Amino acid sequence: MLDGTATLFGRFRDRIEHKGARQGLVYPWWIPVLSTIGLVGGAGIGAFQRLDVANDALVLLAAAITVGPCVAHFLIRPWLPWWVELPVALLGVGLLVSVPLRDDGAIDFAPLSLAFAVGEITATDGGRRGLLGVGACAGLLLLVGDHDADLFSLYLGELVIGLVFGYMLRWQMRALAAEQTARDEERVRATLAERQRVAREIHDLVAHSLSVTMLHVTGARRALEQDADIPDAIEALTDAERVGREAMADIRRTVSVLATDGTAAPGVDQRPLPGAADLDALVEGFRQAGLDVTWRRDGDLARLSPAAGLALFRVVQESLANVVKHAPGVPADVRLDVTGPVARLTVTNPRLAGAVVGTDGSGVAGMTSRVDQLGGRLEVGDVDDQWRVELGIPVVAP
Repeated sequence: MLDGTATLFGRFRDRIEHKGARQGLVYPWWIPVLSTIGLVGGAGIGAFQRLDVANDALVLLAAAITVGPCVAHFLIRPWLPWWVELPVALLGVGLLVSVPLRDDGAIDFAPLSLAFAVGEITATDGGRRGLLGVGACAGLLLLVGDHDADLFSLYLGELVIGLVFGYMLRWQMRALAAEQTARDEERVRATLAERQRVAREIHDLVAHSLSVTMLHVTGARRALEQDADIPDAIEALTDAERVGREAMADIRRTVSVLATDGTAAPGVDQRPLPGAADLDALVEGFRQAGLDVTWRRDGDLARLSPAAGLALFRVVQESLANVVKHAPGVPADVRLDVTGPVARLTVTNPRLAGAVVGTDGSGVAGMTSRVDQLGGRLEVGDVDDQWRVELGIPVVAP
């Protein structure tokens, strides 16, 4: 029994809020419910004040006409426009107030329904239509019924209060809508930034593994073609297979960590992302694969923050991969200085004659994005027939 009641209530609540959302309204369900209770209450008490005075059927019909449009909001699927709700409410209240009260001089509750109707129209359709509703309701009360000046002032005050509360709710709705829009935009920006971060990590891993694998495969081919040295070829291919398997494991680990907000999935290697301490192994891996690379570093790598260390690792990785891709066979020189407050990295290699290297690829863009996020500076270009990648990054990244 309780579960069924809760289910019905949930459907009722969702229907109200979804119906309002289709009209661009973000009010919670209880606001239209309270407005309806107030309108129905005013019409019901106003009708009770007139029973046994005239035709009771006419009084009850007038009350039903008054509350009909507001109740219809909860029963029909289409949205009931204000230009239907207001005239019908005016007609119902007009019929009610045309019937005298049982107690002369008593406060009439029927105009209270008009105050709630005005508040609802203002909240859902704007202040101008709310003012129009106040004017129409005030004109009705002047033309129909027998009200002295004090009572008319009271009823007019009720209409103004309804207008003010409706306007306050409308401004609150605008603030909520603006906040929701800002949250949605921030969510889109965060999603895009996360996609770019995943793309950078995957690009760096794939570019590095393919470059080293190409070097090993090239070495195997040359060993077979030039010397028919099968053992050397097998060793080179074995190294290529090892690099490929390590790259696949790194890709799975990186995707798992990024997709689960820092916590790797069960069964996935949970080693941290590489940093400055892994630079020696990185350069040695390229060297073993056949790249002629000179590596020198000055200073204590432990001074680097994890973010700065990862950025330096990825820049060296991308730069050496680009040497293999765009200038095969040429030597590379890597220099890293972390003795000062700014870590300075330089990667250079001779330009091949006729080689054309663009700076608009995802690799250079990824390096630039990493360095910019850490408050550093990256320069990539041709200097004295040398392709040069130079960056400066704070040792303690902001």
